[in-house]
Amino acid sequence: MNRNPKGQFPKGTSGNPKGRPRKQPHPICDDQVRRDFFEADEMLVPIVIGNRREMVPARVVIDRQLISKAASGDPRAMAQYYKRKDRFVFEYVNRQLENLRVIVESEDRLRQFPEDVTDEFKKALRLLKQSIDKHYYPL
Repeated sequence: MNRNPKGQFPKGTSGNPKGRPRKQPHPICDDQVRRDFFEADEMLVPIVIGNRREMVPARVVIDRQLISKAASGDPRAMAQYYKRKDRFVFEYVNRQLENLRVIVESEDRLRQFPEDVTDEFKKALRLLKQSIDKHYYPL
């Protein structure tokens, strides 16, 4: 490309024939957003408990604030609290029921084929029985 003595390009000619490149959008994927969320969830935040300052994960601070607002009578906080509580209870009960189902199936196998059951299997079954919440289902 030829320029005149002032360093200008001739009329109708660009010094950048391809033009400015288009701005590329940042690729945002669900996995990255999820990782960032859980990373921020574990970020340590200073709070004052009694007369001491402690560093606790952000999720703990958020849970405490939610419970504090719910206890003070905020209806939205109460609804959110009960929604979370119901979900956690539901998940807990399902996990206990699944463990009970596995125990029952394992004991059936133990009764049907006692010679085929290994000591490791018996030990795993014993540990699973110990993991059952006694207040949920007394064994």
